[in-house]
Order: sequence, then C-alpha cells, then structure tokens
Amino acid sequence: MSYIMKYIVVTFSLLLIQINAFGQSGWAREKGGAFVQASVSTFSSKDFYSVTGNLFDQGDRFQSQALTIYGEYGITNRITGILNLPLYKSGRFSGTDRVGGIGDIRVGAKYAIFQQIPVSFAIEAEIPTGDGFNFAQVQDPIVPGERINIPVSDGEFNVWSTLAVSKSLPTGKTYGSFYGQYNIRTEGFTDQYRLGLELGQRFIDRIWLIGRLGIQESVSNEIETTVSFLYGEGTTYTTYGLTVMADLTNILKLTASFNEYAGFIADRMNVYDGATWSVGIAWELKTN
Repeated sequence: MSYIMKYIVVTFSLLLIQINAFGQSGWAREKGGAFVQASVSTFSSKDFYSVTGNLFDQGDRFQSQALTIYGEYGITNRITGILNLPLYKSGRFSGTDRVGGIGDIRVGAKYAIFQQIPVSFAIEAEIPTGDGFNFAQVQDPIVPGERINIPVSDGEFNVWSTLAVSKSLPTGKTYGSFYGQYNIRTEGFTDQYRLGLELGQRFIDRIWLIGRLGIQESVSNEIETTVSFLYGEGTTYTTYGLTVMADLTNILKLTASFNEYAGFIADRMNVYDGATWSVGIAWELKTN
C-alpha cells in the first residue's frame, strides 16, 4: 500500500494541535488591560483512532510542533479583543520530510454579560491561511515523486461561539469556570460543539495550578468517511490537561502544560492517542 493511501485518513492531526489550550472564562479584561502569551508545543504518536473508533498502530510515527501567539486586550470594561495566531506549525511522519506554515488564525471578541457573577459570550472567526494542501516528500518512495498531504490549514472558514461562566472564592486563590462552544463550519463540513470545565488553585502566592477537562462532539452522526474527515470531520474526544503558571515578576509569567486525549466521556474518533506538551512565557498588564 502506498504512503498516500496509508496516511490519507490521518493527516488532519496537524490541524488538531491548535485546539484551544487557553481557558475560557466569564471574566473580561478591564479597559486597557492586556495578556499576551507565546508558546511552543509538540505532539508525537503512532496510535490512531479511526472515524469508527477503532485503534490502529500506524507504524510510522506522526510528529507535529507549533509556535503560537495568543492575546487579549480590554477594549472597554465589558469588551475584550481576542487573537490566536499559530505563527508556525510543522509536521512529518517518520517516513517523510517535514513541512510547515502559518496555521488558521482566530480573531474575535468577548462581551461580559454580567460582571458581578462573571458570564461572558464570545464570537471568534477562524480564518484559513491555506487551501488545505501542504505536501511532504516521501523518503524512499515506492512510486517516484510520491508525496503526502500534511496540511496546516483546513481551508475552510469557521465561526466559534462561546458562553462561559466563572466563580472565584473570596480568598482569590481558587476559581472555577464552565463553558460551552459551538463551531459553525463551512465547505460542507459538520458543525461541532465543545463543553469544558476548568479549576484553578494558587499556591505560595506565585504559582497557579490549573486543571482542565473537556469534550468535543460532532452535531451530526452522518459523517462523510472518504476525504472530508481529513480535516477534523467526525473528530470526537475527551481531553484533560494540567497547566502550571509561575509569576516571574508582576507582569511576566512562565507556563508549562500538557493535554491528553481520552475516551471516558466522549469516544476517541479520528484522533491520535497521545499528549501535547507546551511551554511558554506570558506578559500581563493590569490597569487597577
């Protein structure tokens, strides 16, 4: 079997590395306040759950890395601008060259519906940076010139809507957030929704420990099982993770995270079995 046929059902995973690792919350930035984080992430696995939920050992390992900039800015005390920019994403199989490019850009705004009990609603547009094709050369090909598509963009425009509610204890050292997201997809792809929970606890004044749990499901069970799920069509999973954020100064923070896929709430379908690890540095400006 050629490399193209062997991997045509799994190359979407480079797209999946940009799953939003930033917590969704009911809080908005105060006017003039800002938060910017630069992070690098890496993923590696050879175990793949098919669109029907069957686990396959693909033999050749899939690897992907990303450099991402995430930012928030308080336009008013109720409106926060949001930007998620994957500056560079790359991927390869152990039997191919590495290819990369700029990932899909998400830009939008969050509105604080209530501030006493923090509830927010956000709209974000996910803008494609490519046409869904990014070919890597196969090493030692069976067919001369054989290539595999390892896209960094799915080539379609998305609109994400997020409703989030948060609560902080009076000490200010413990908080929780719950959110729901709906993703309107174009180009004939199936809409998706996500639900998530985040809990944070501050230790020794300078360190936050943040745990996350979430699911993604497709709105429809009628999934096209030929080409479309290359780009996340029919992808479902449970994800959990942990982030440590340490204050280096009053405005600089160091972050380290891992996120893992599981099947104990939503089954793993059309997704690799493995963890994404990331480290980053963040800058936060508060106006009060």
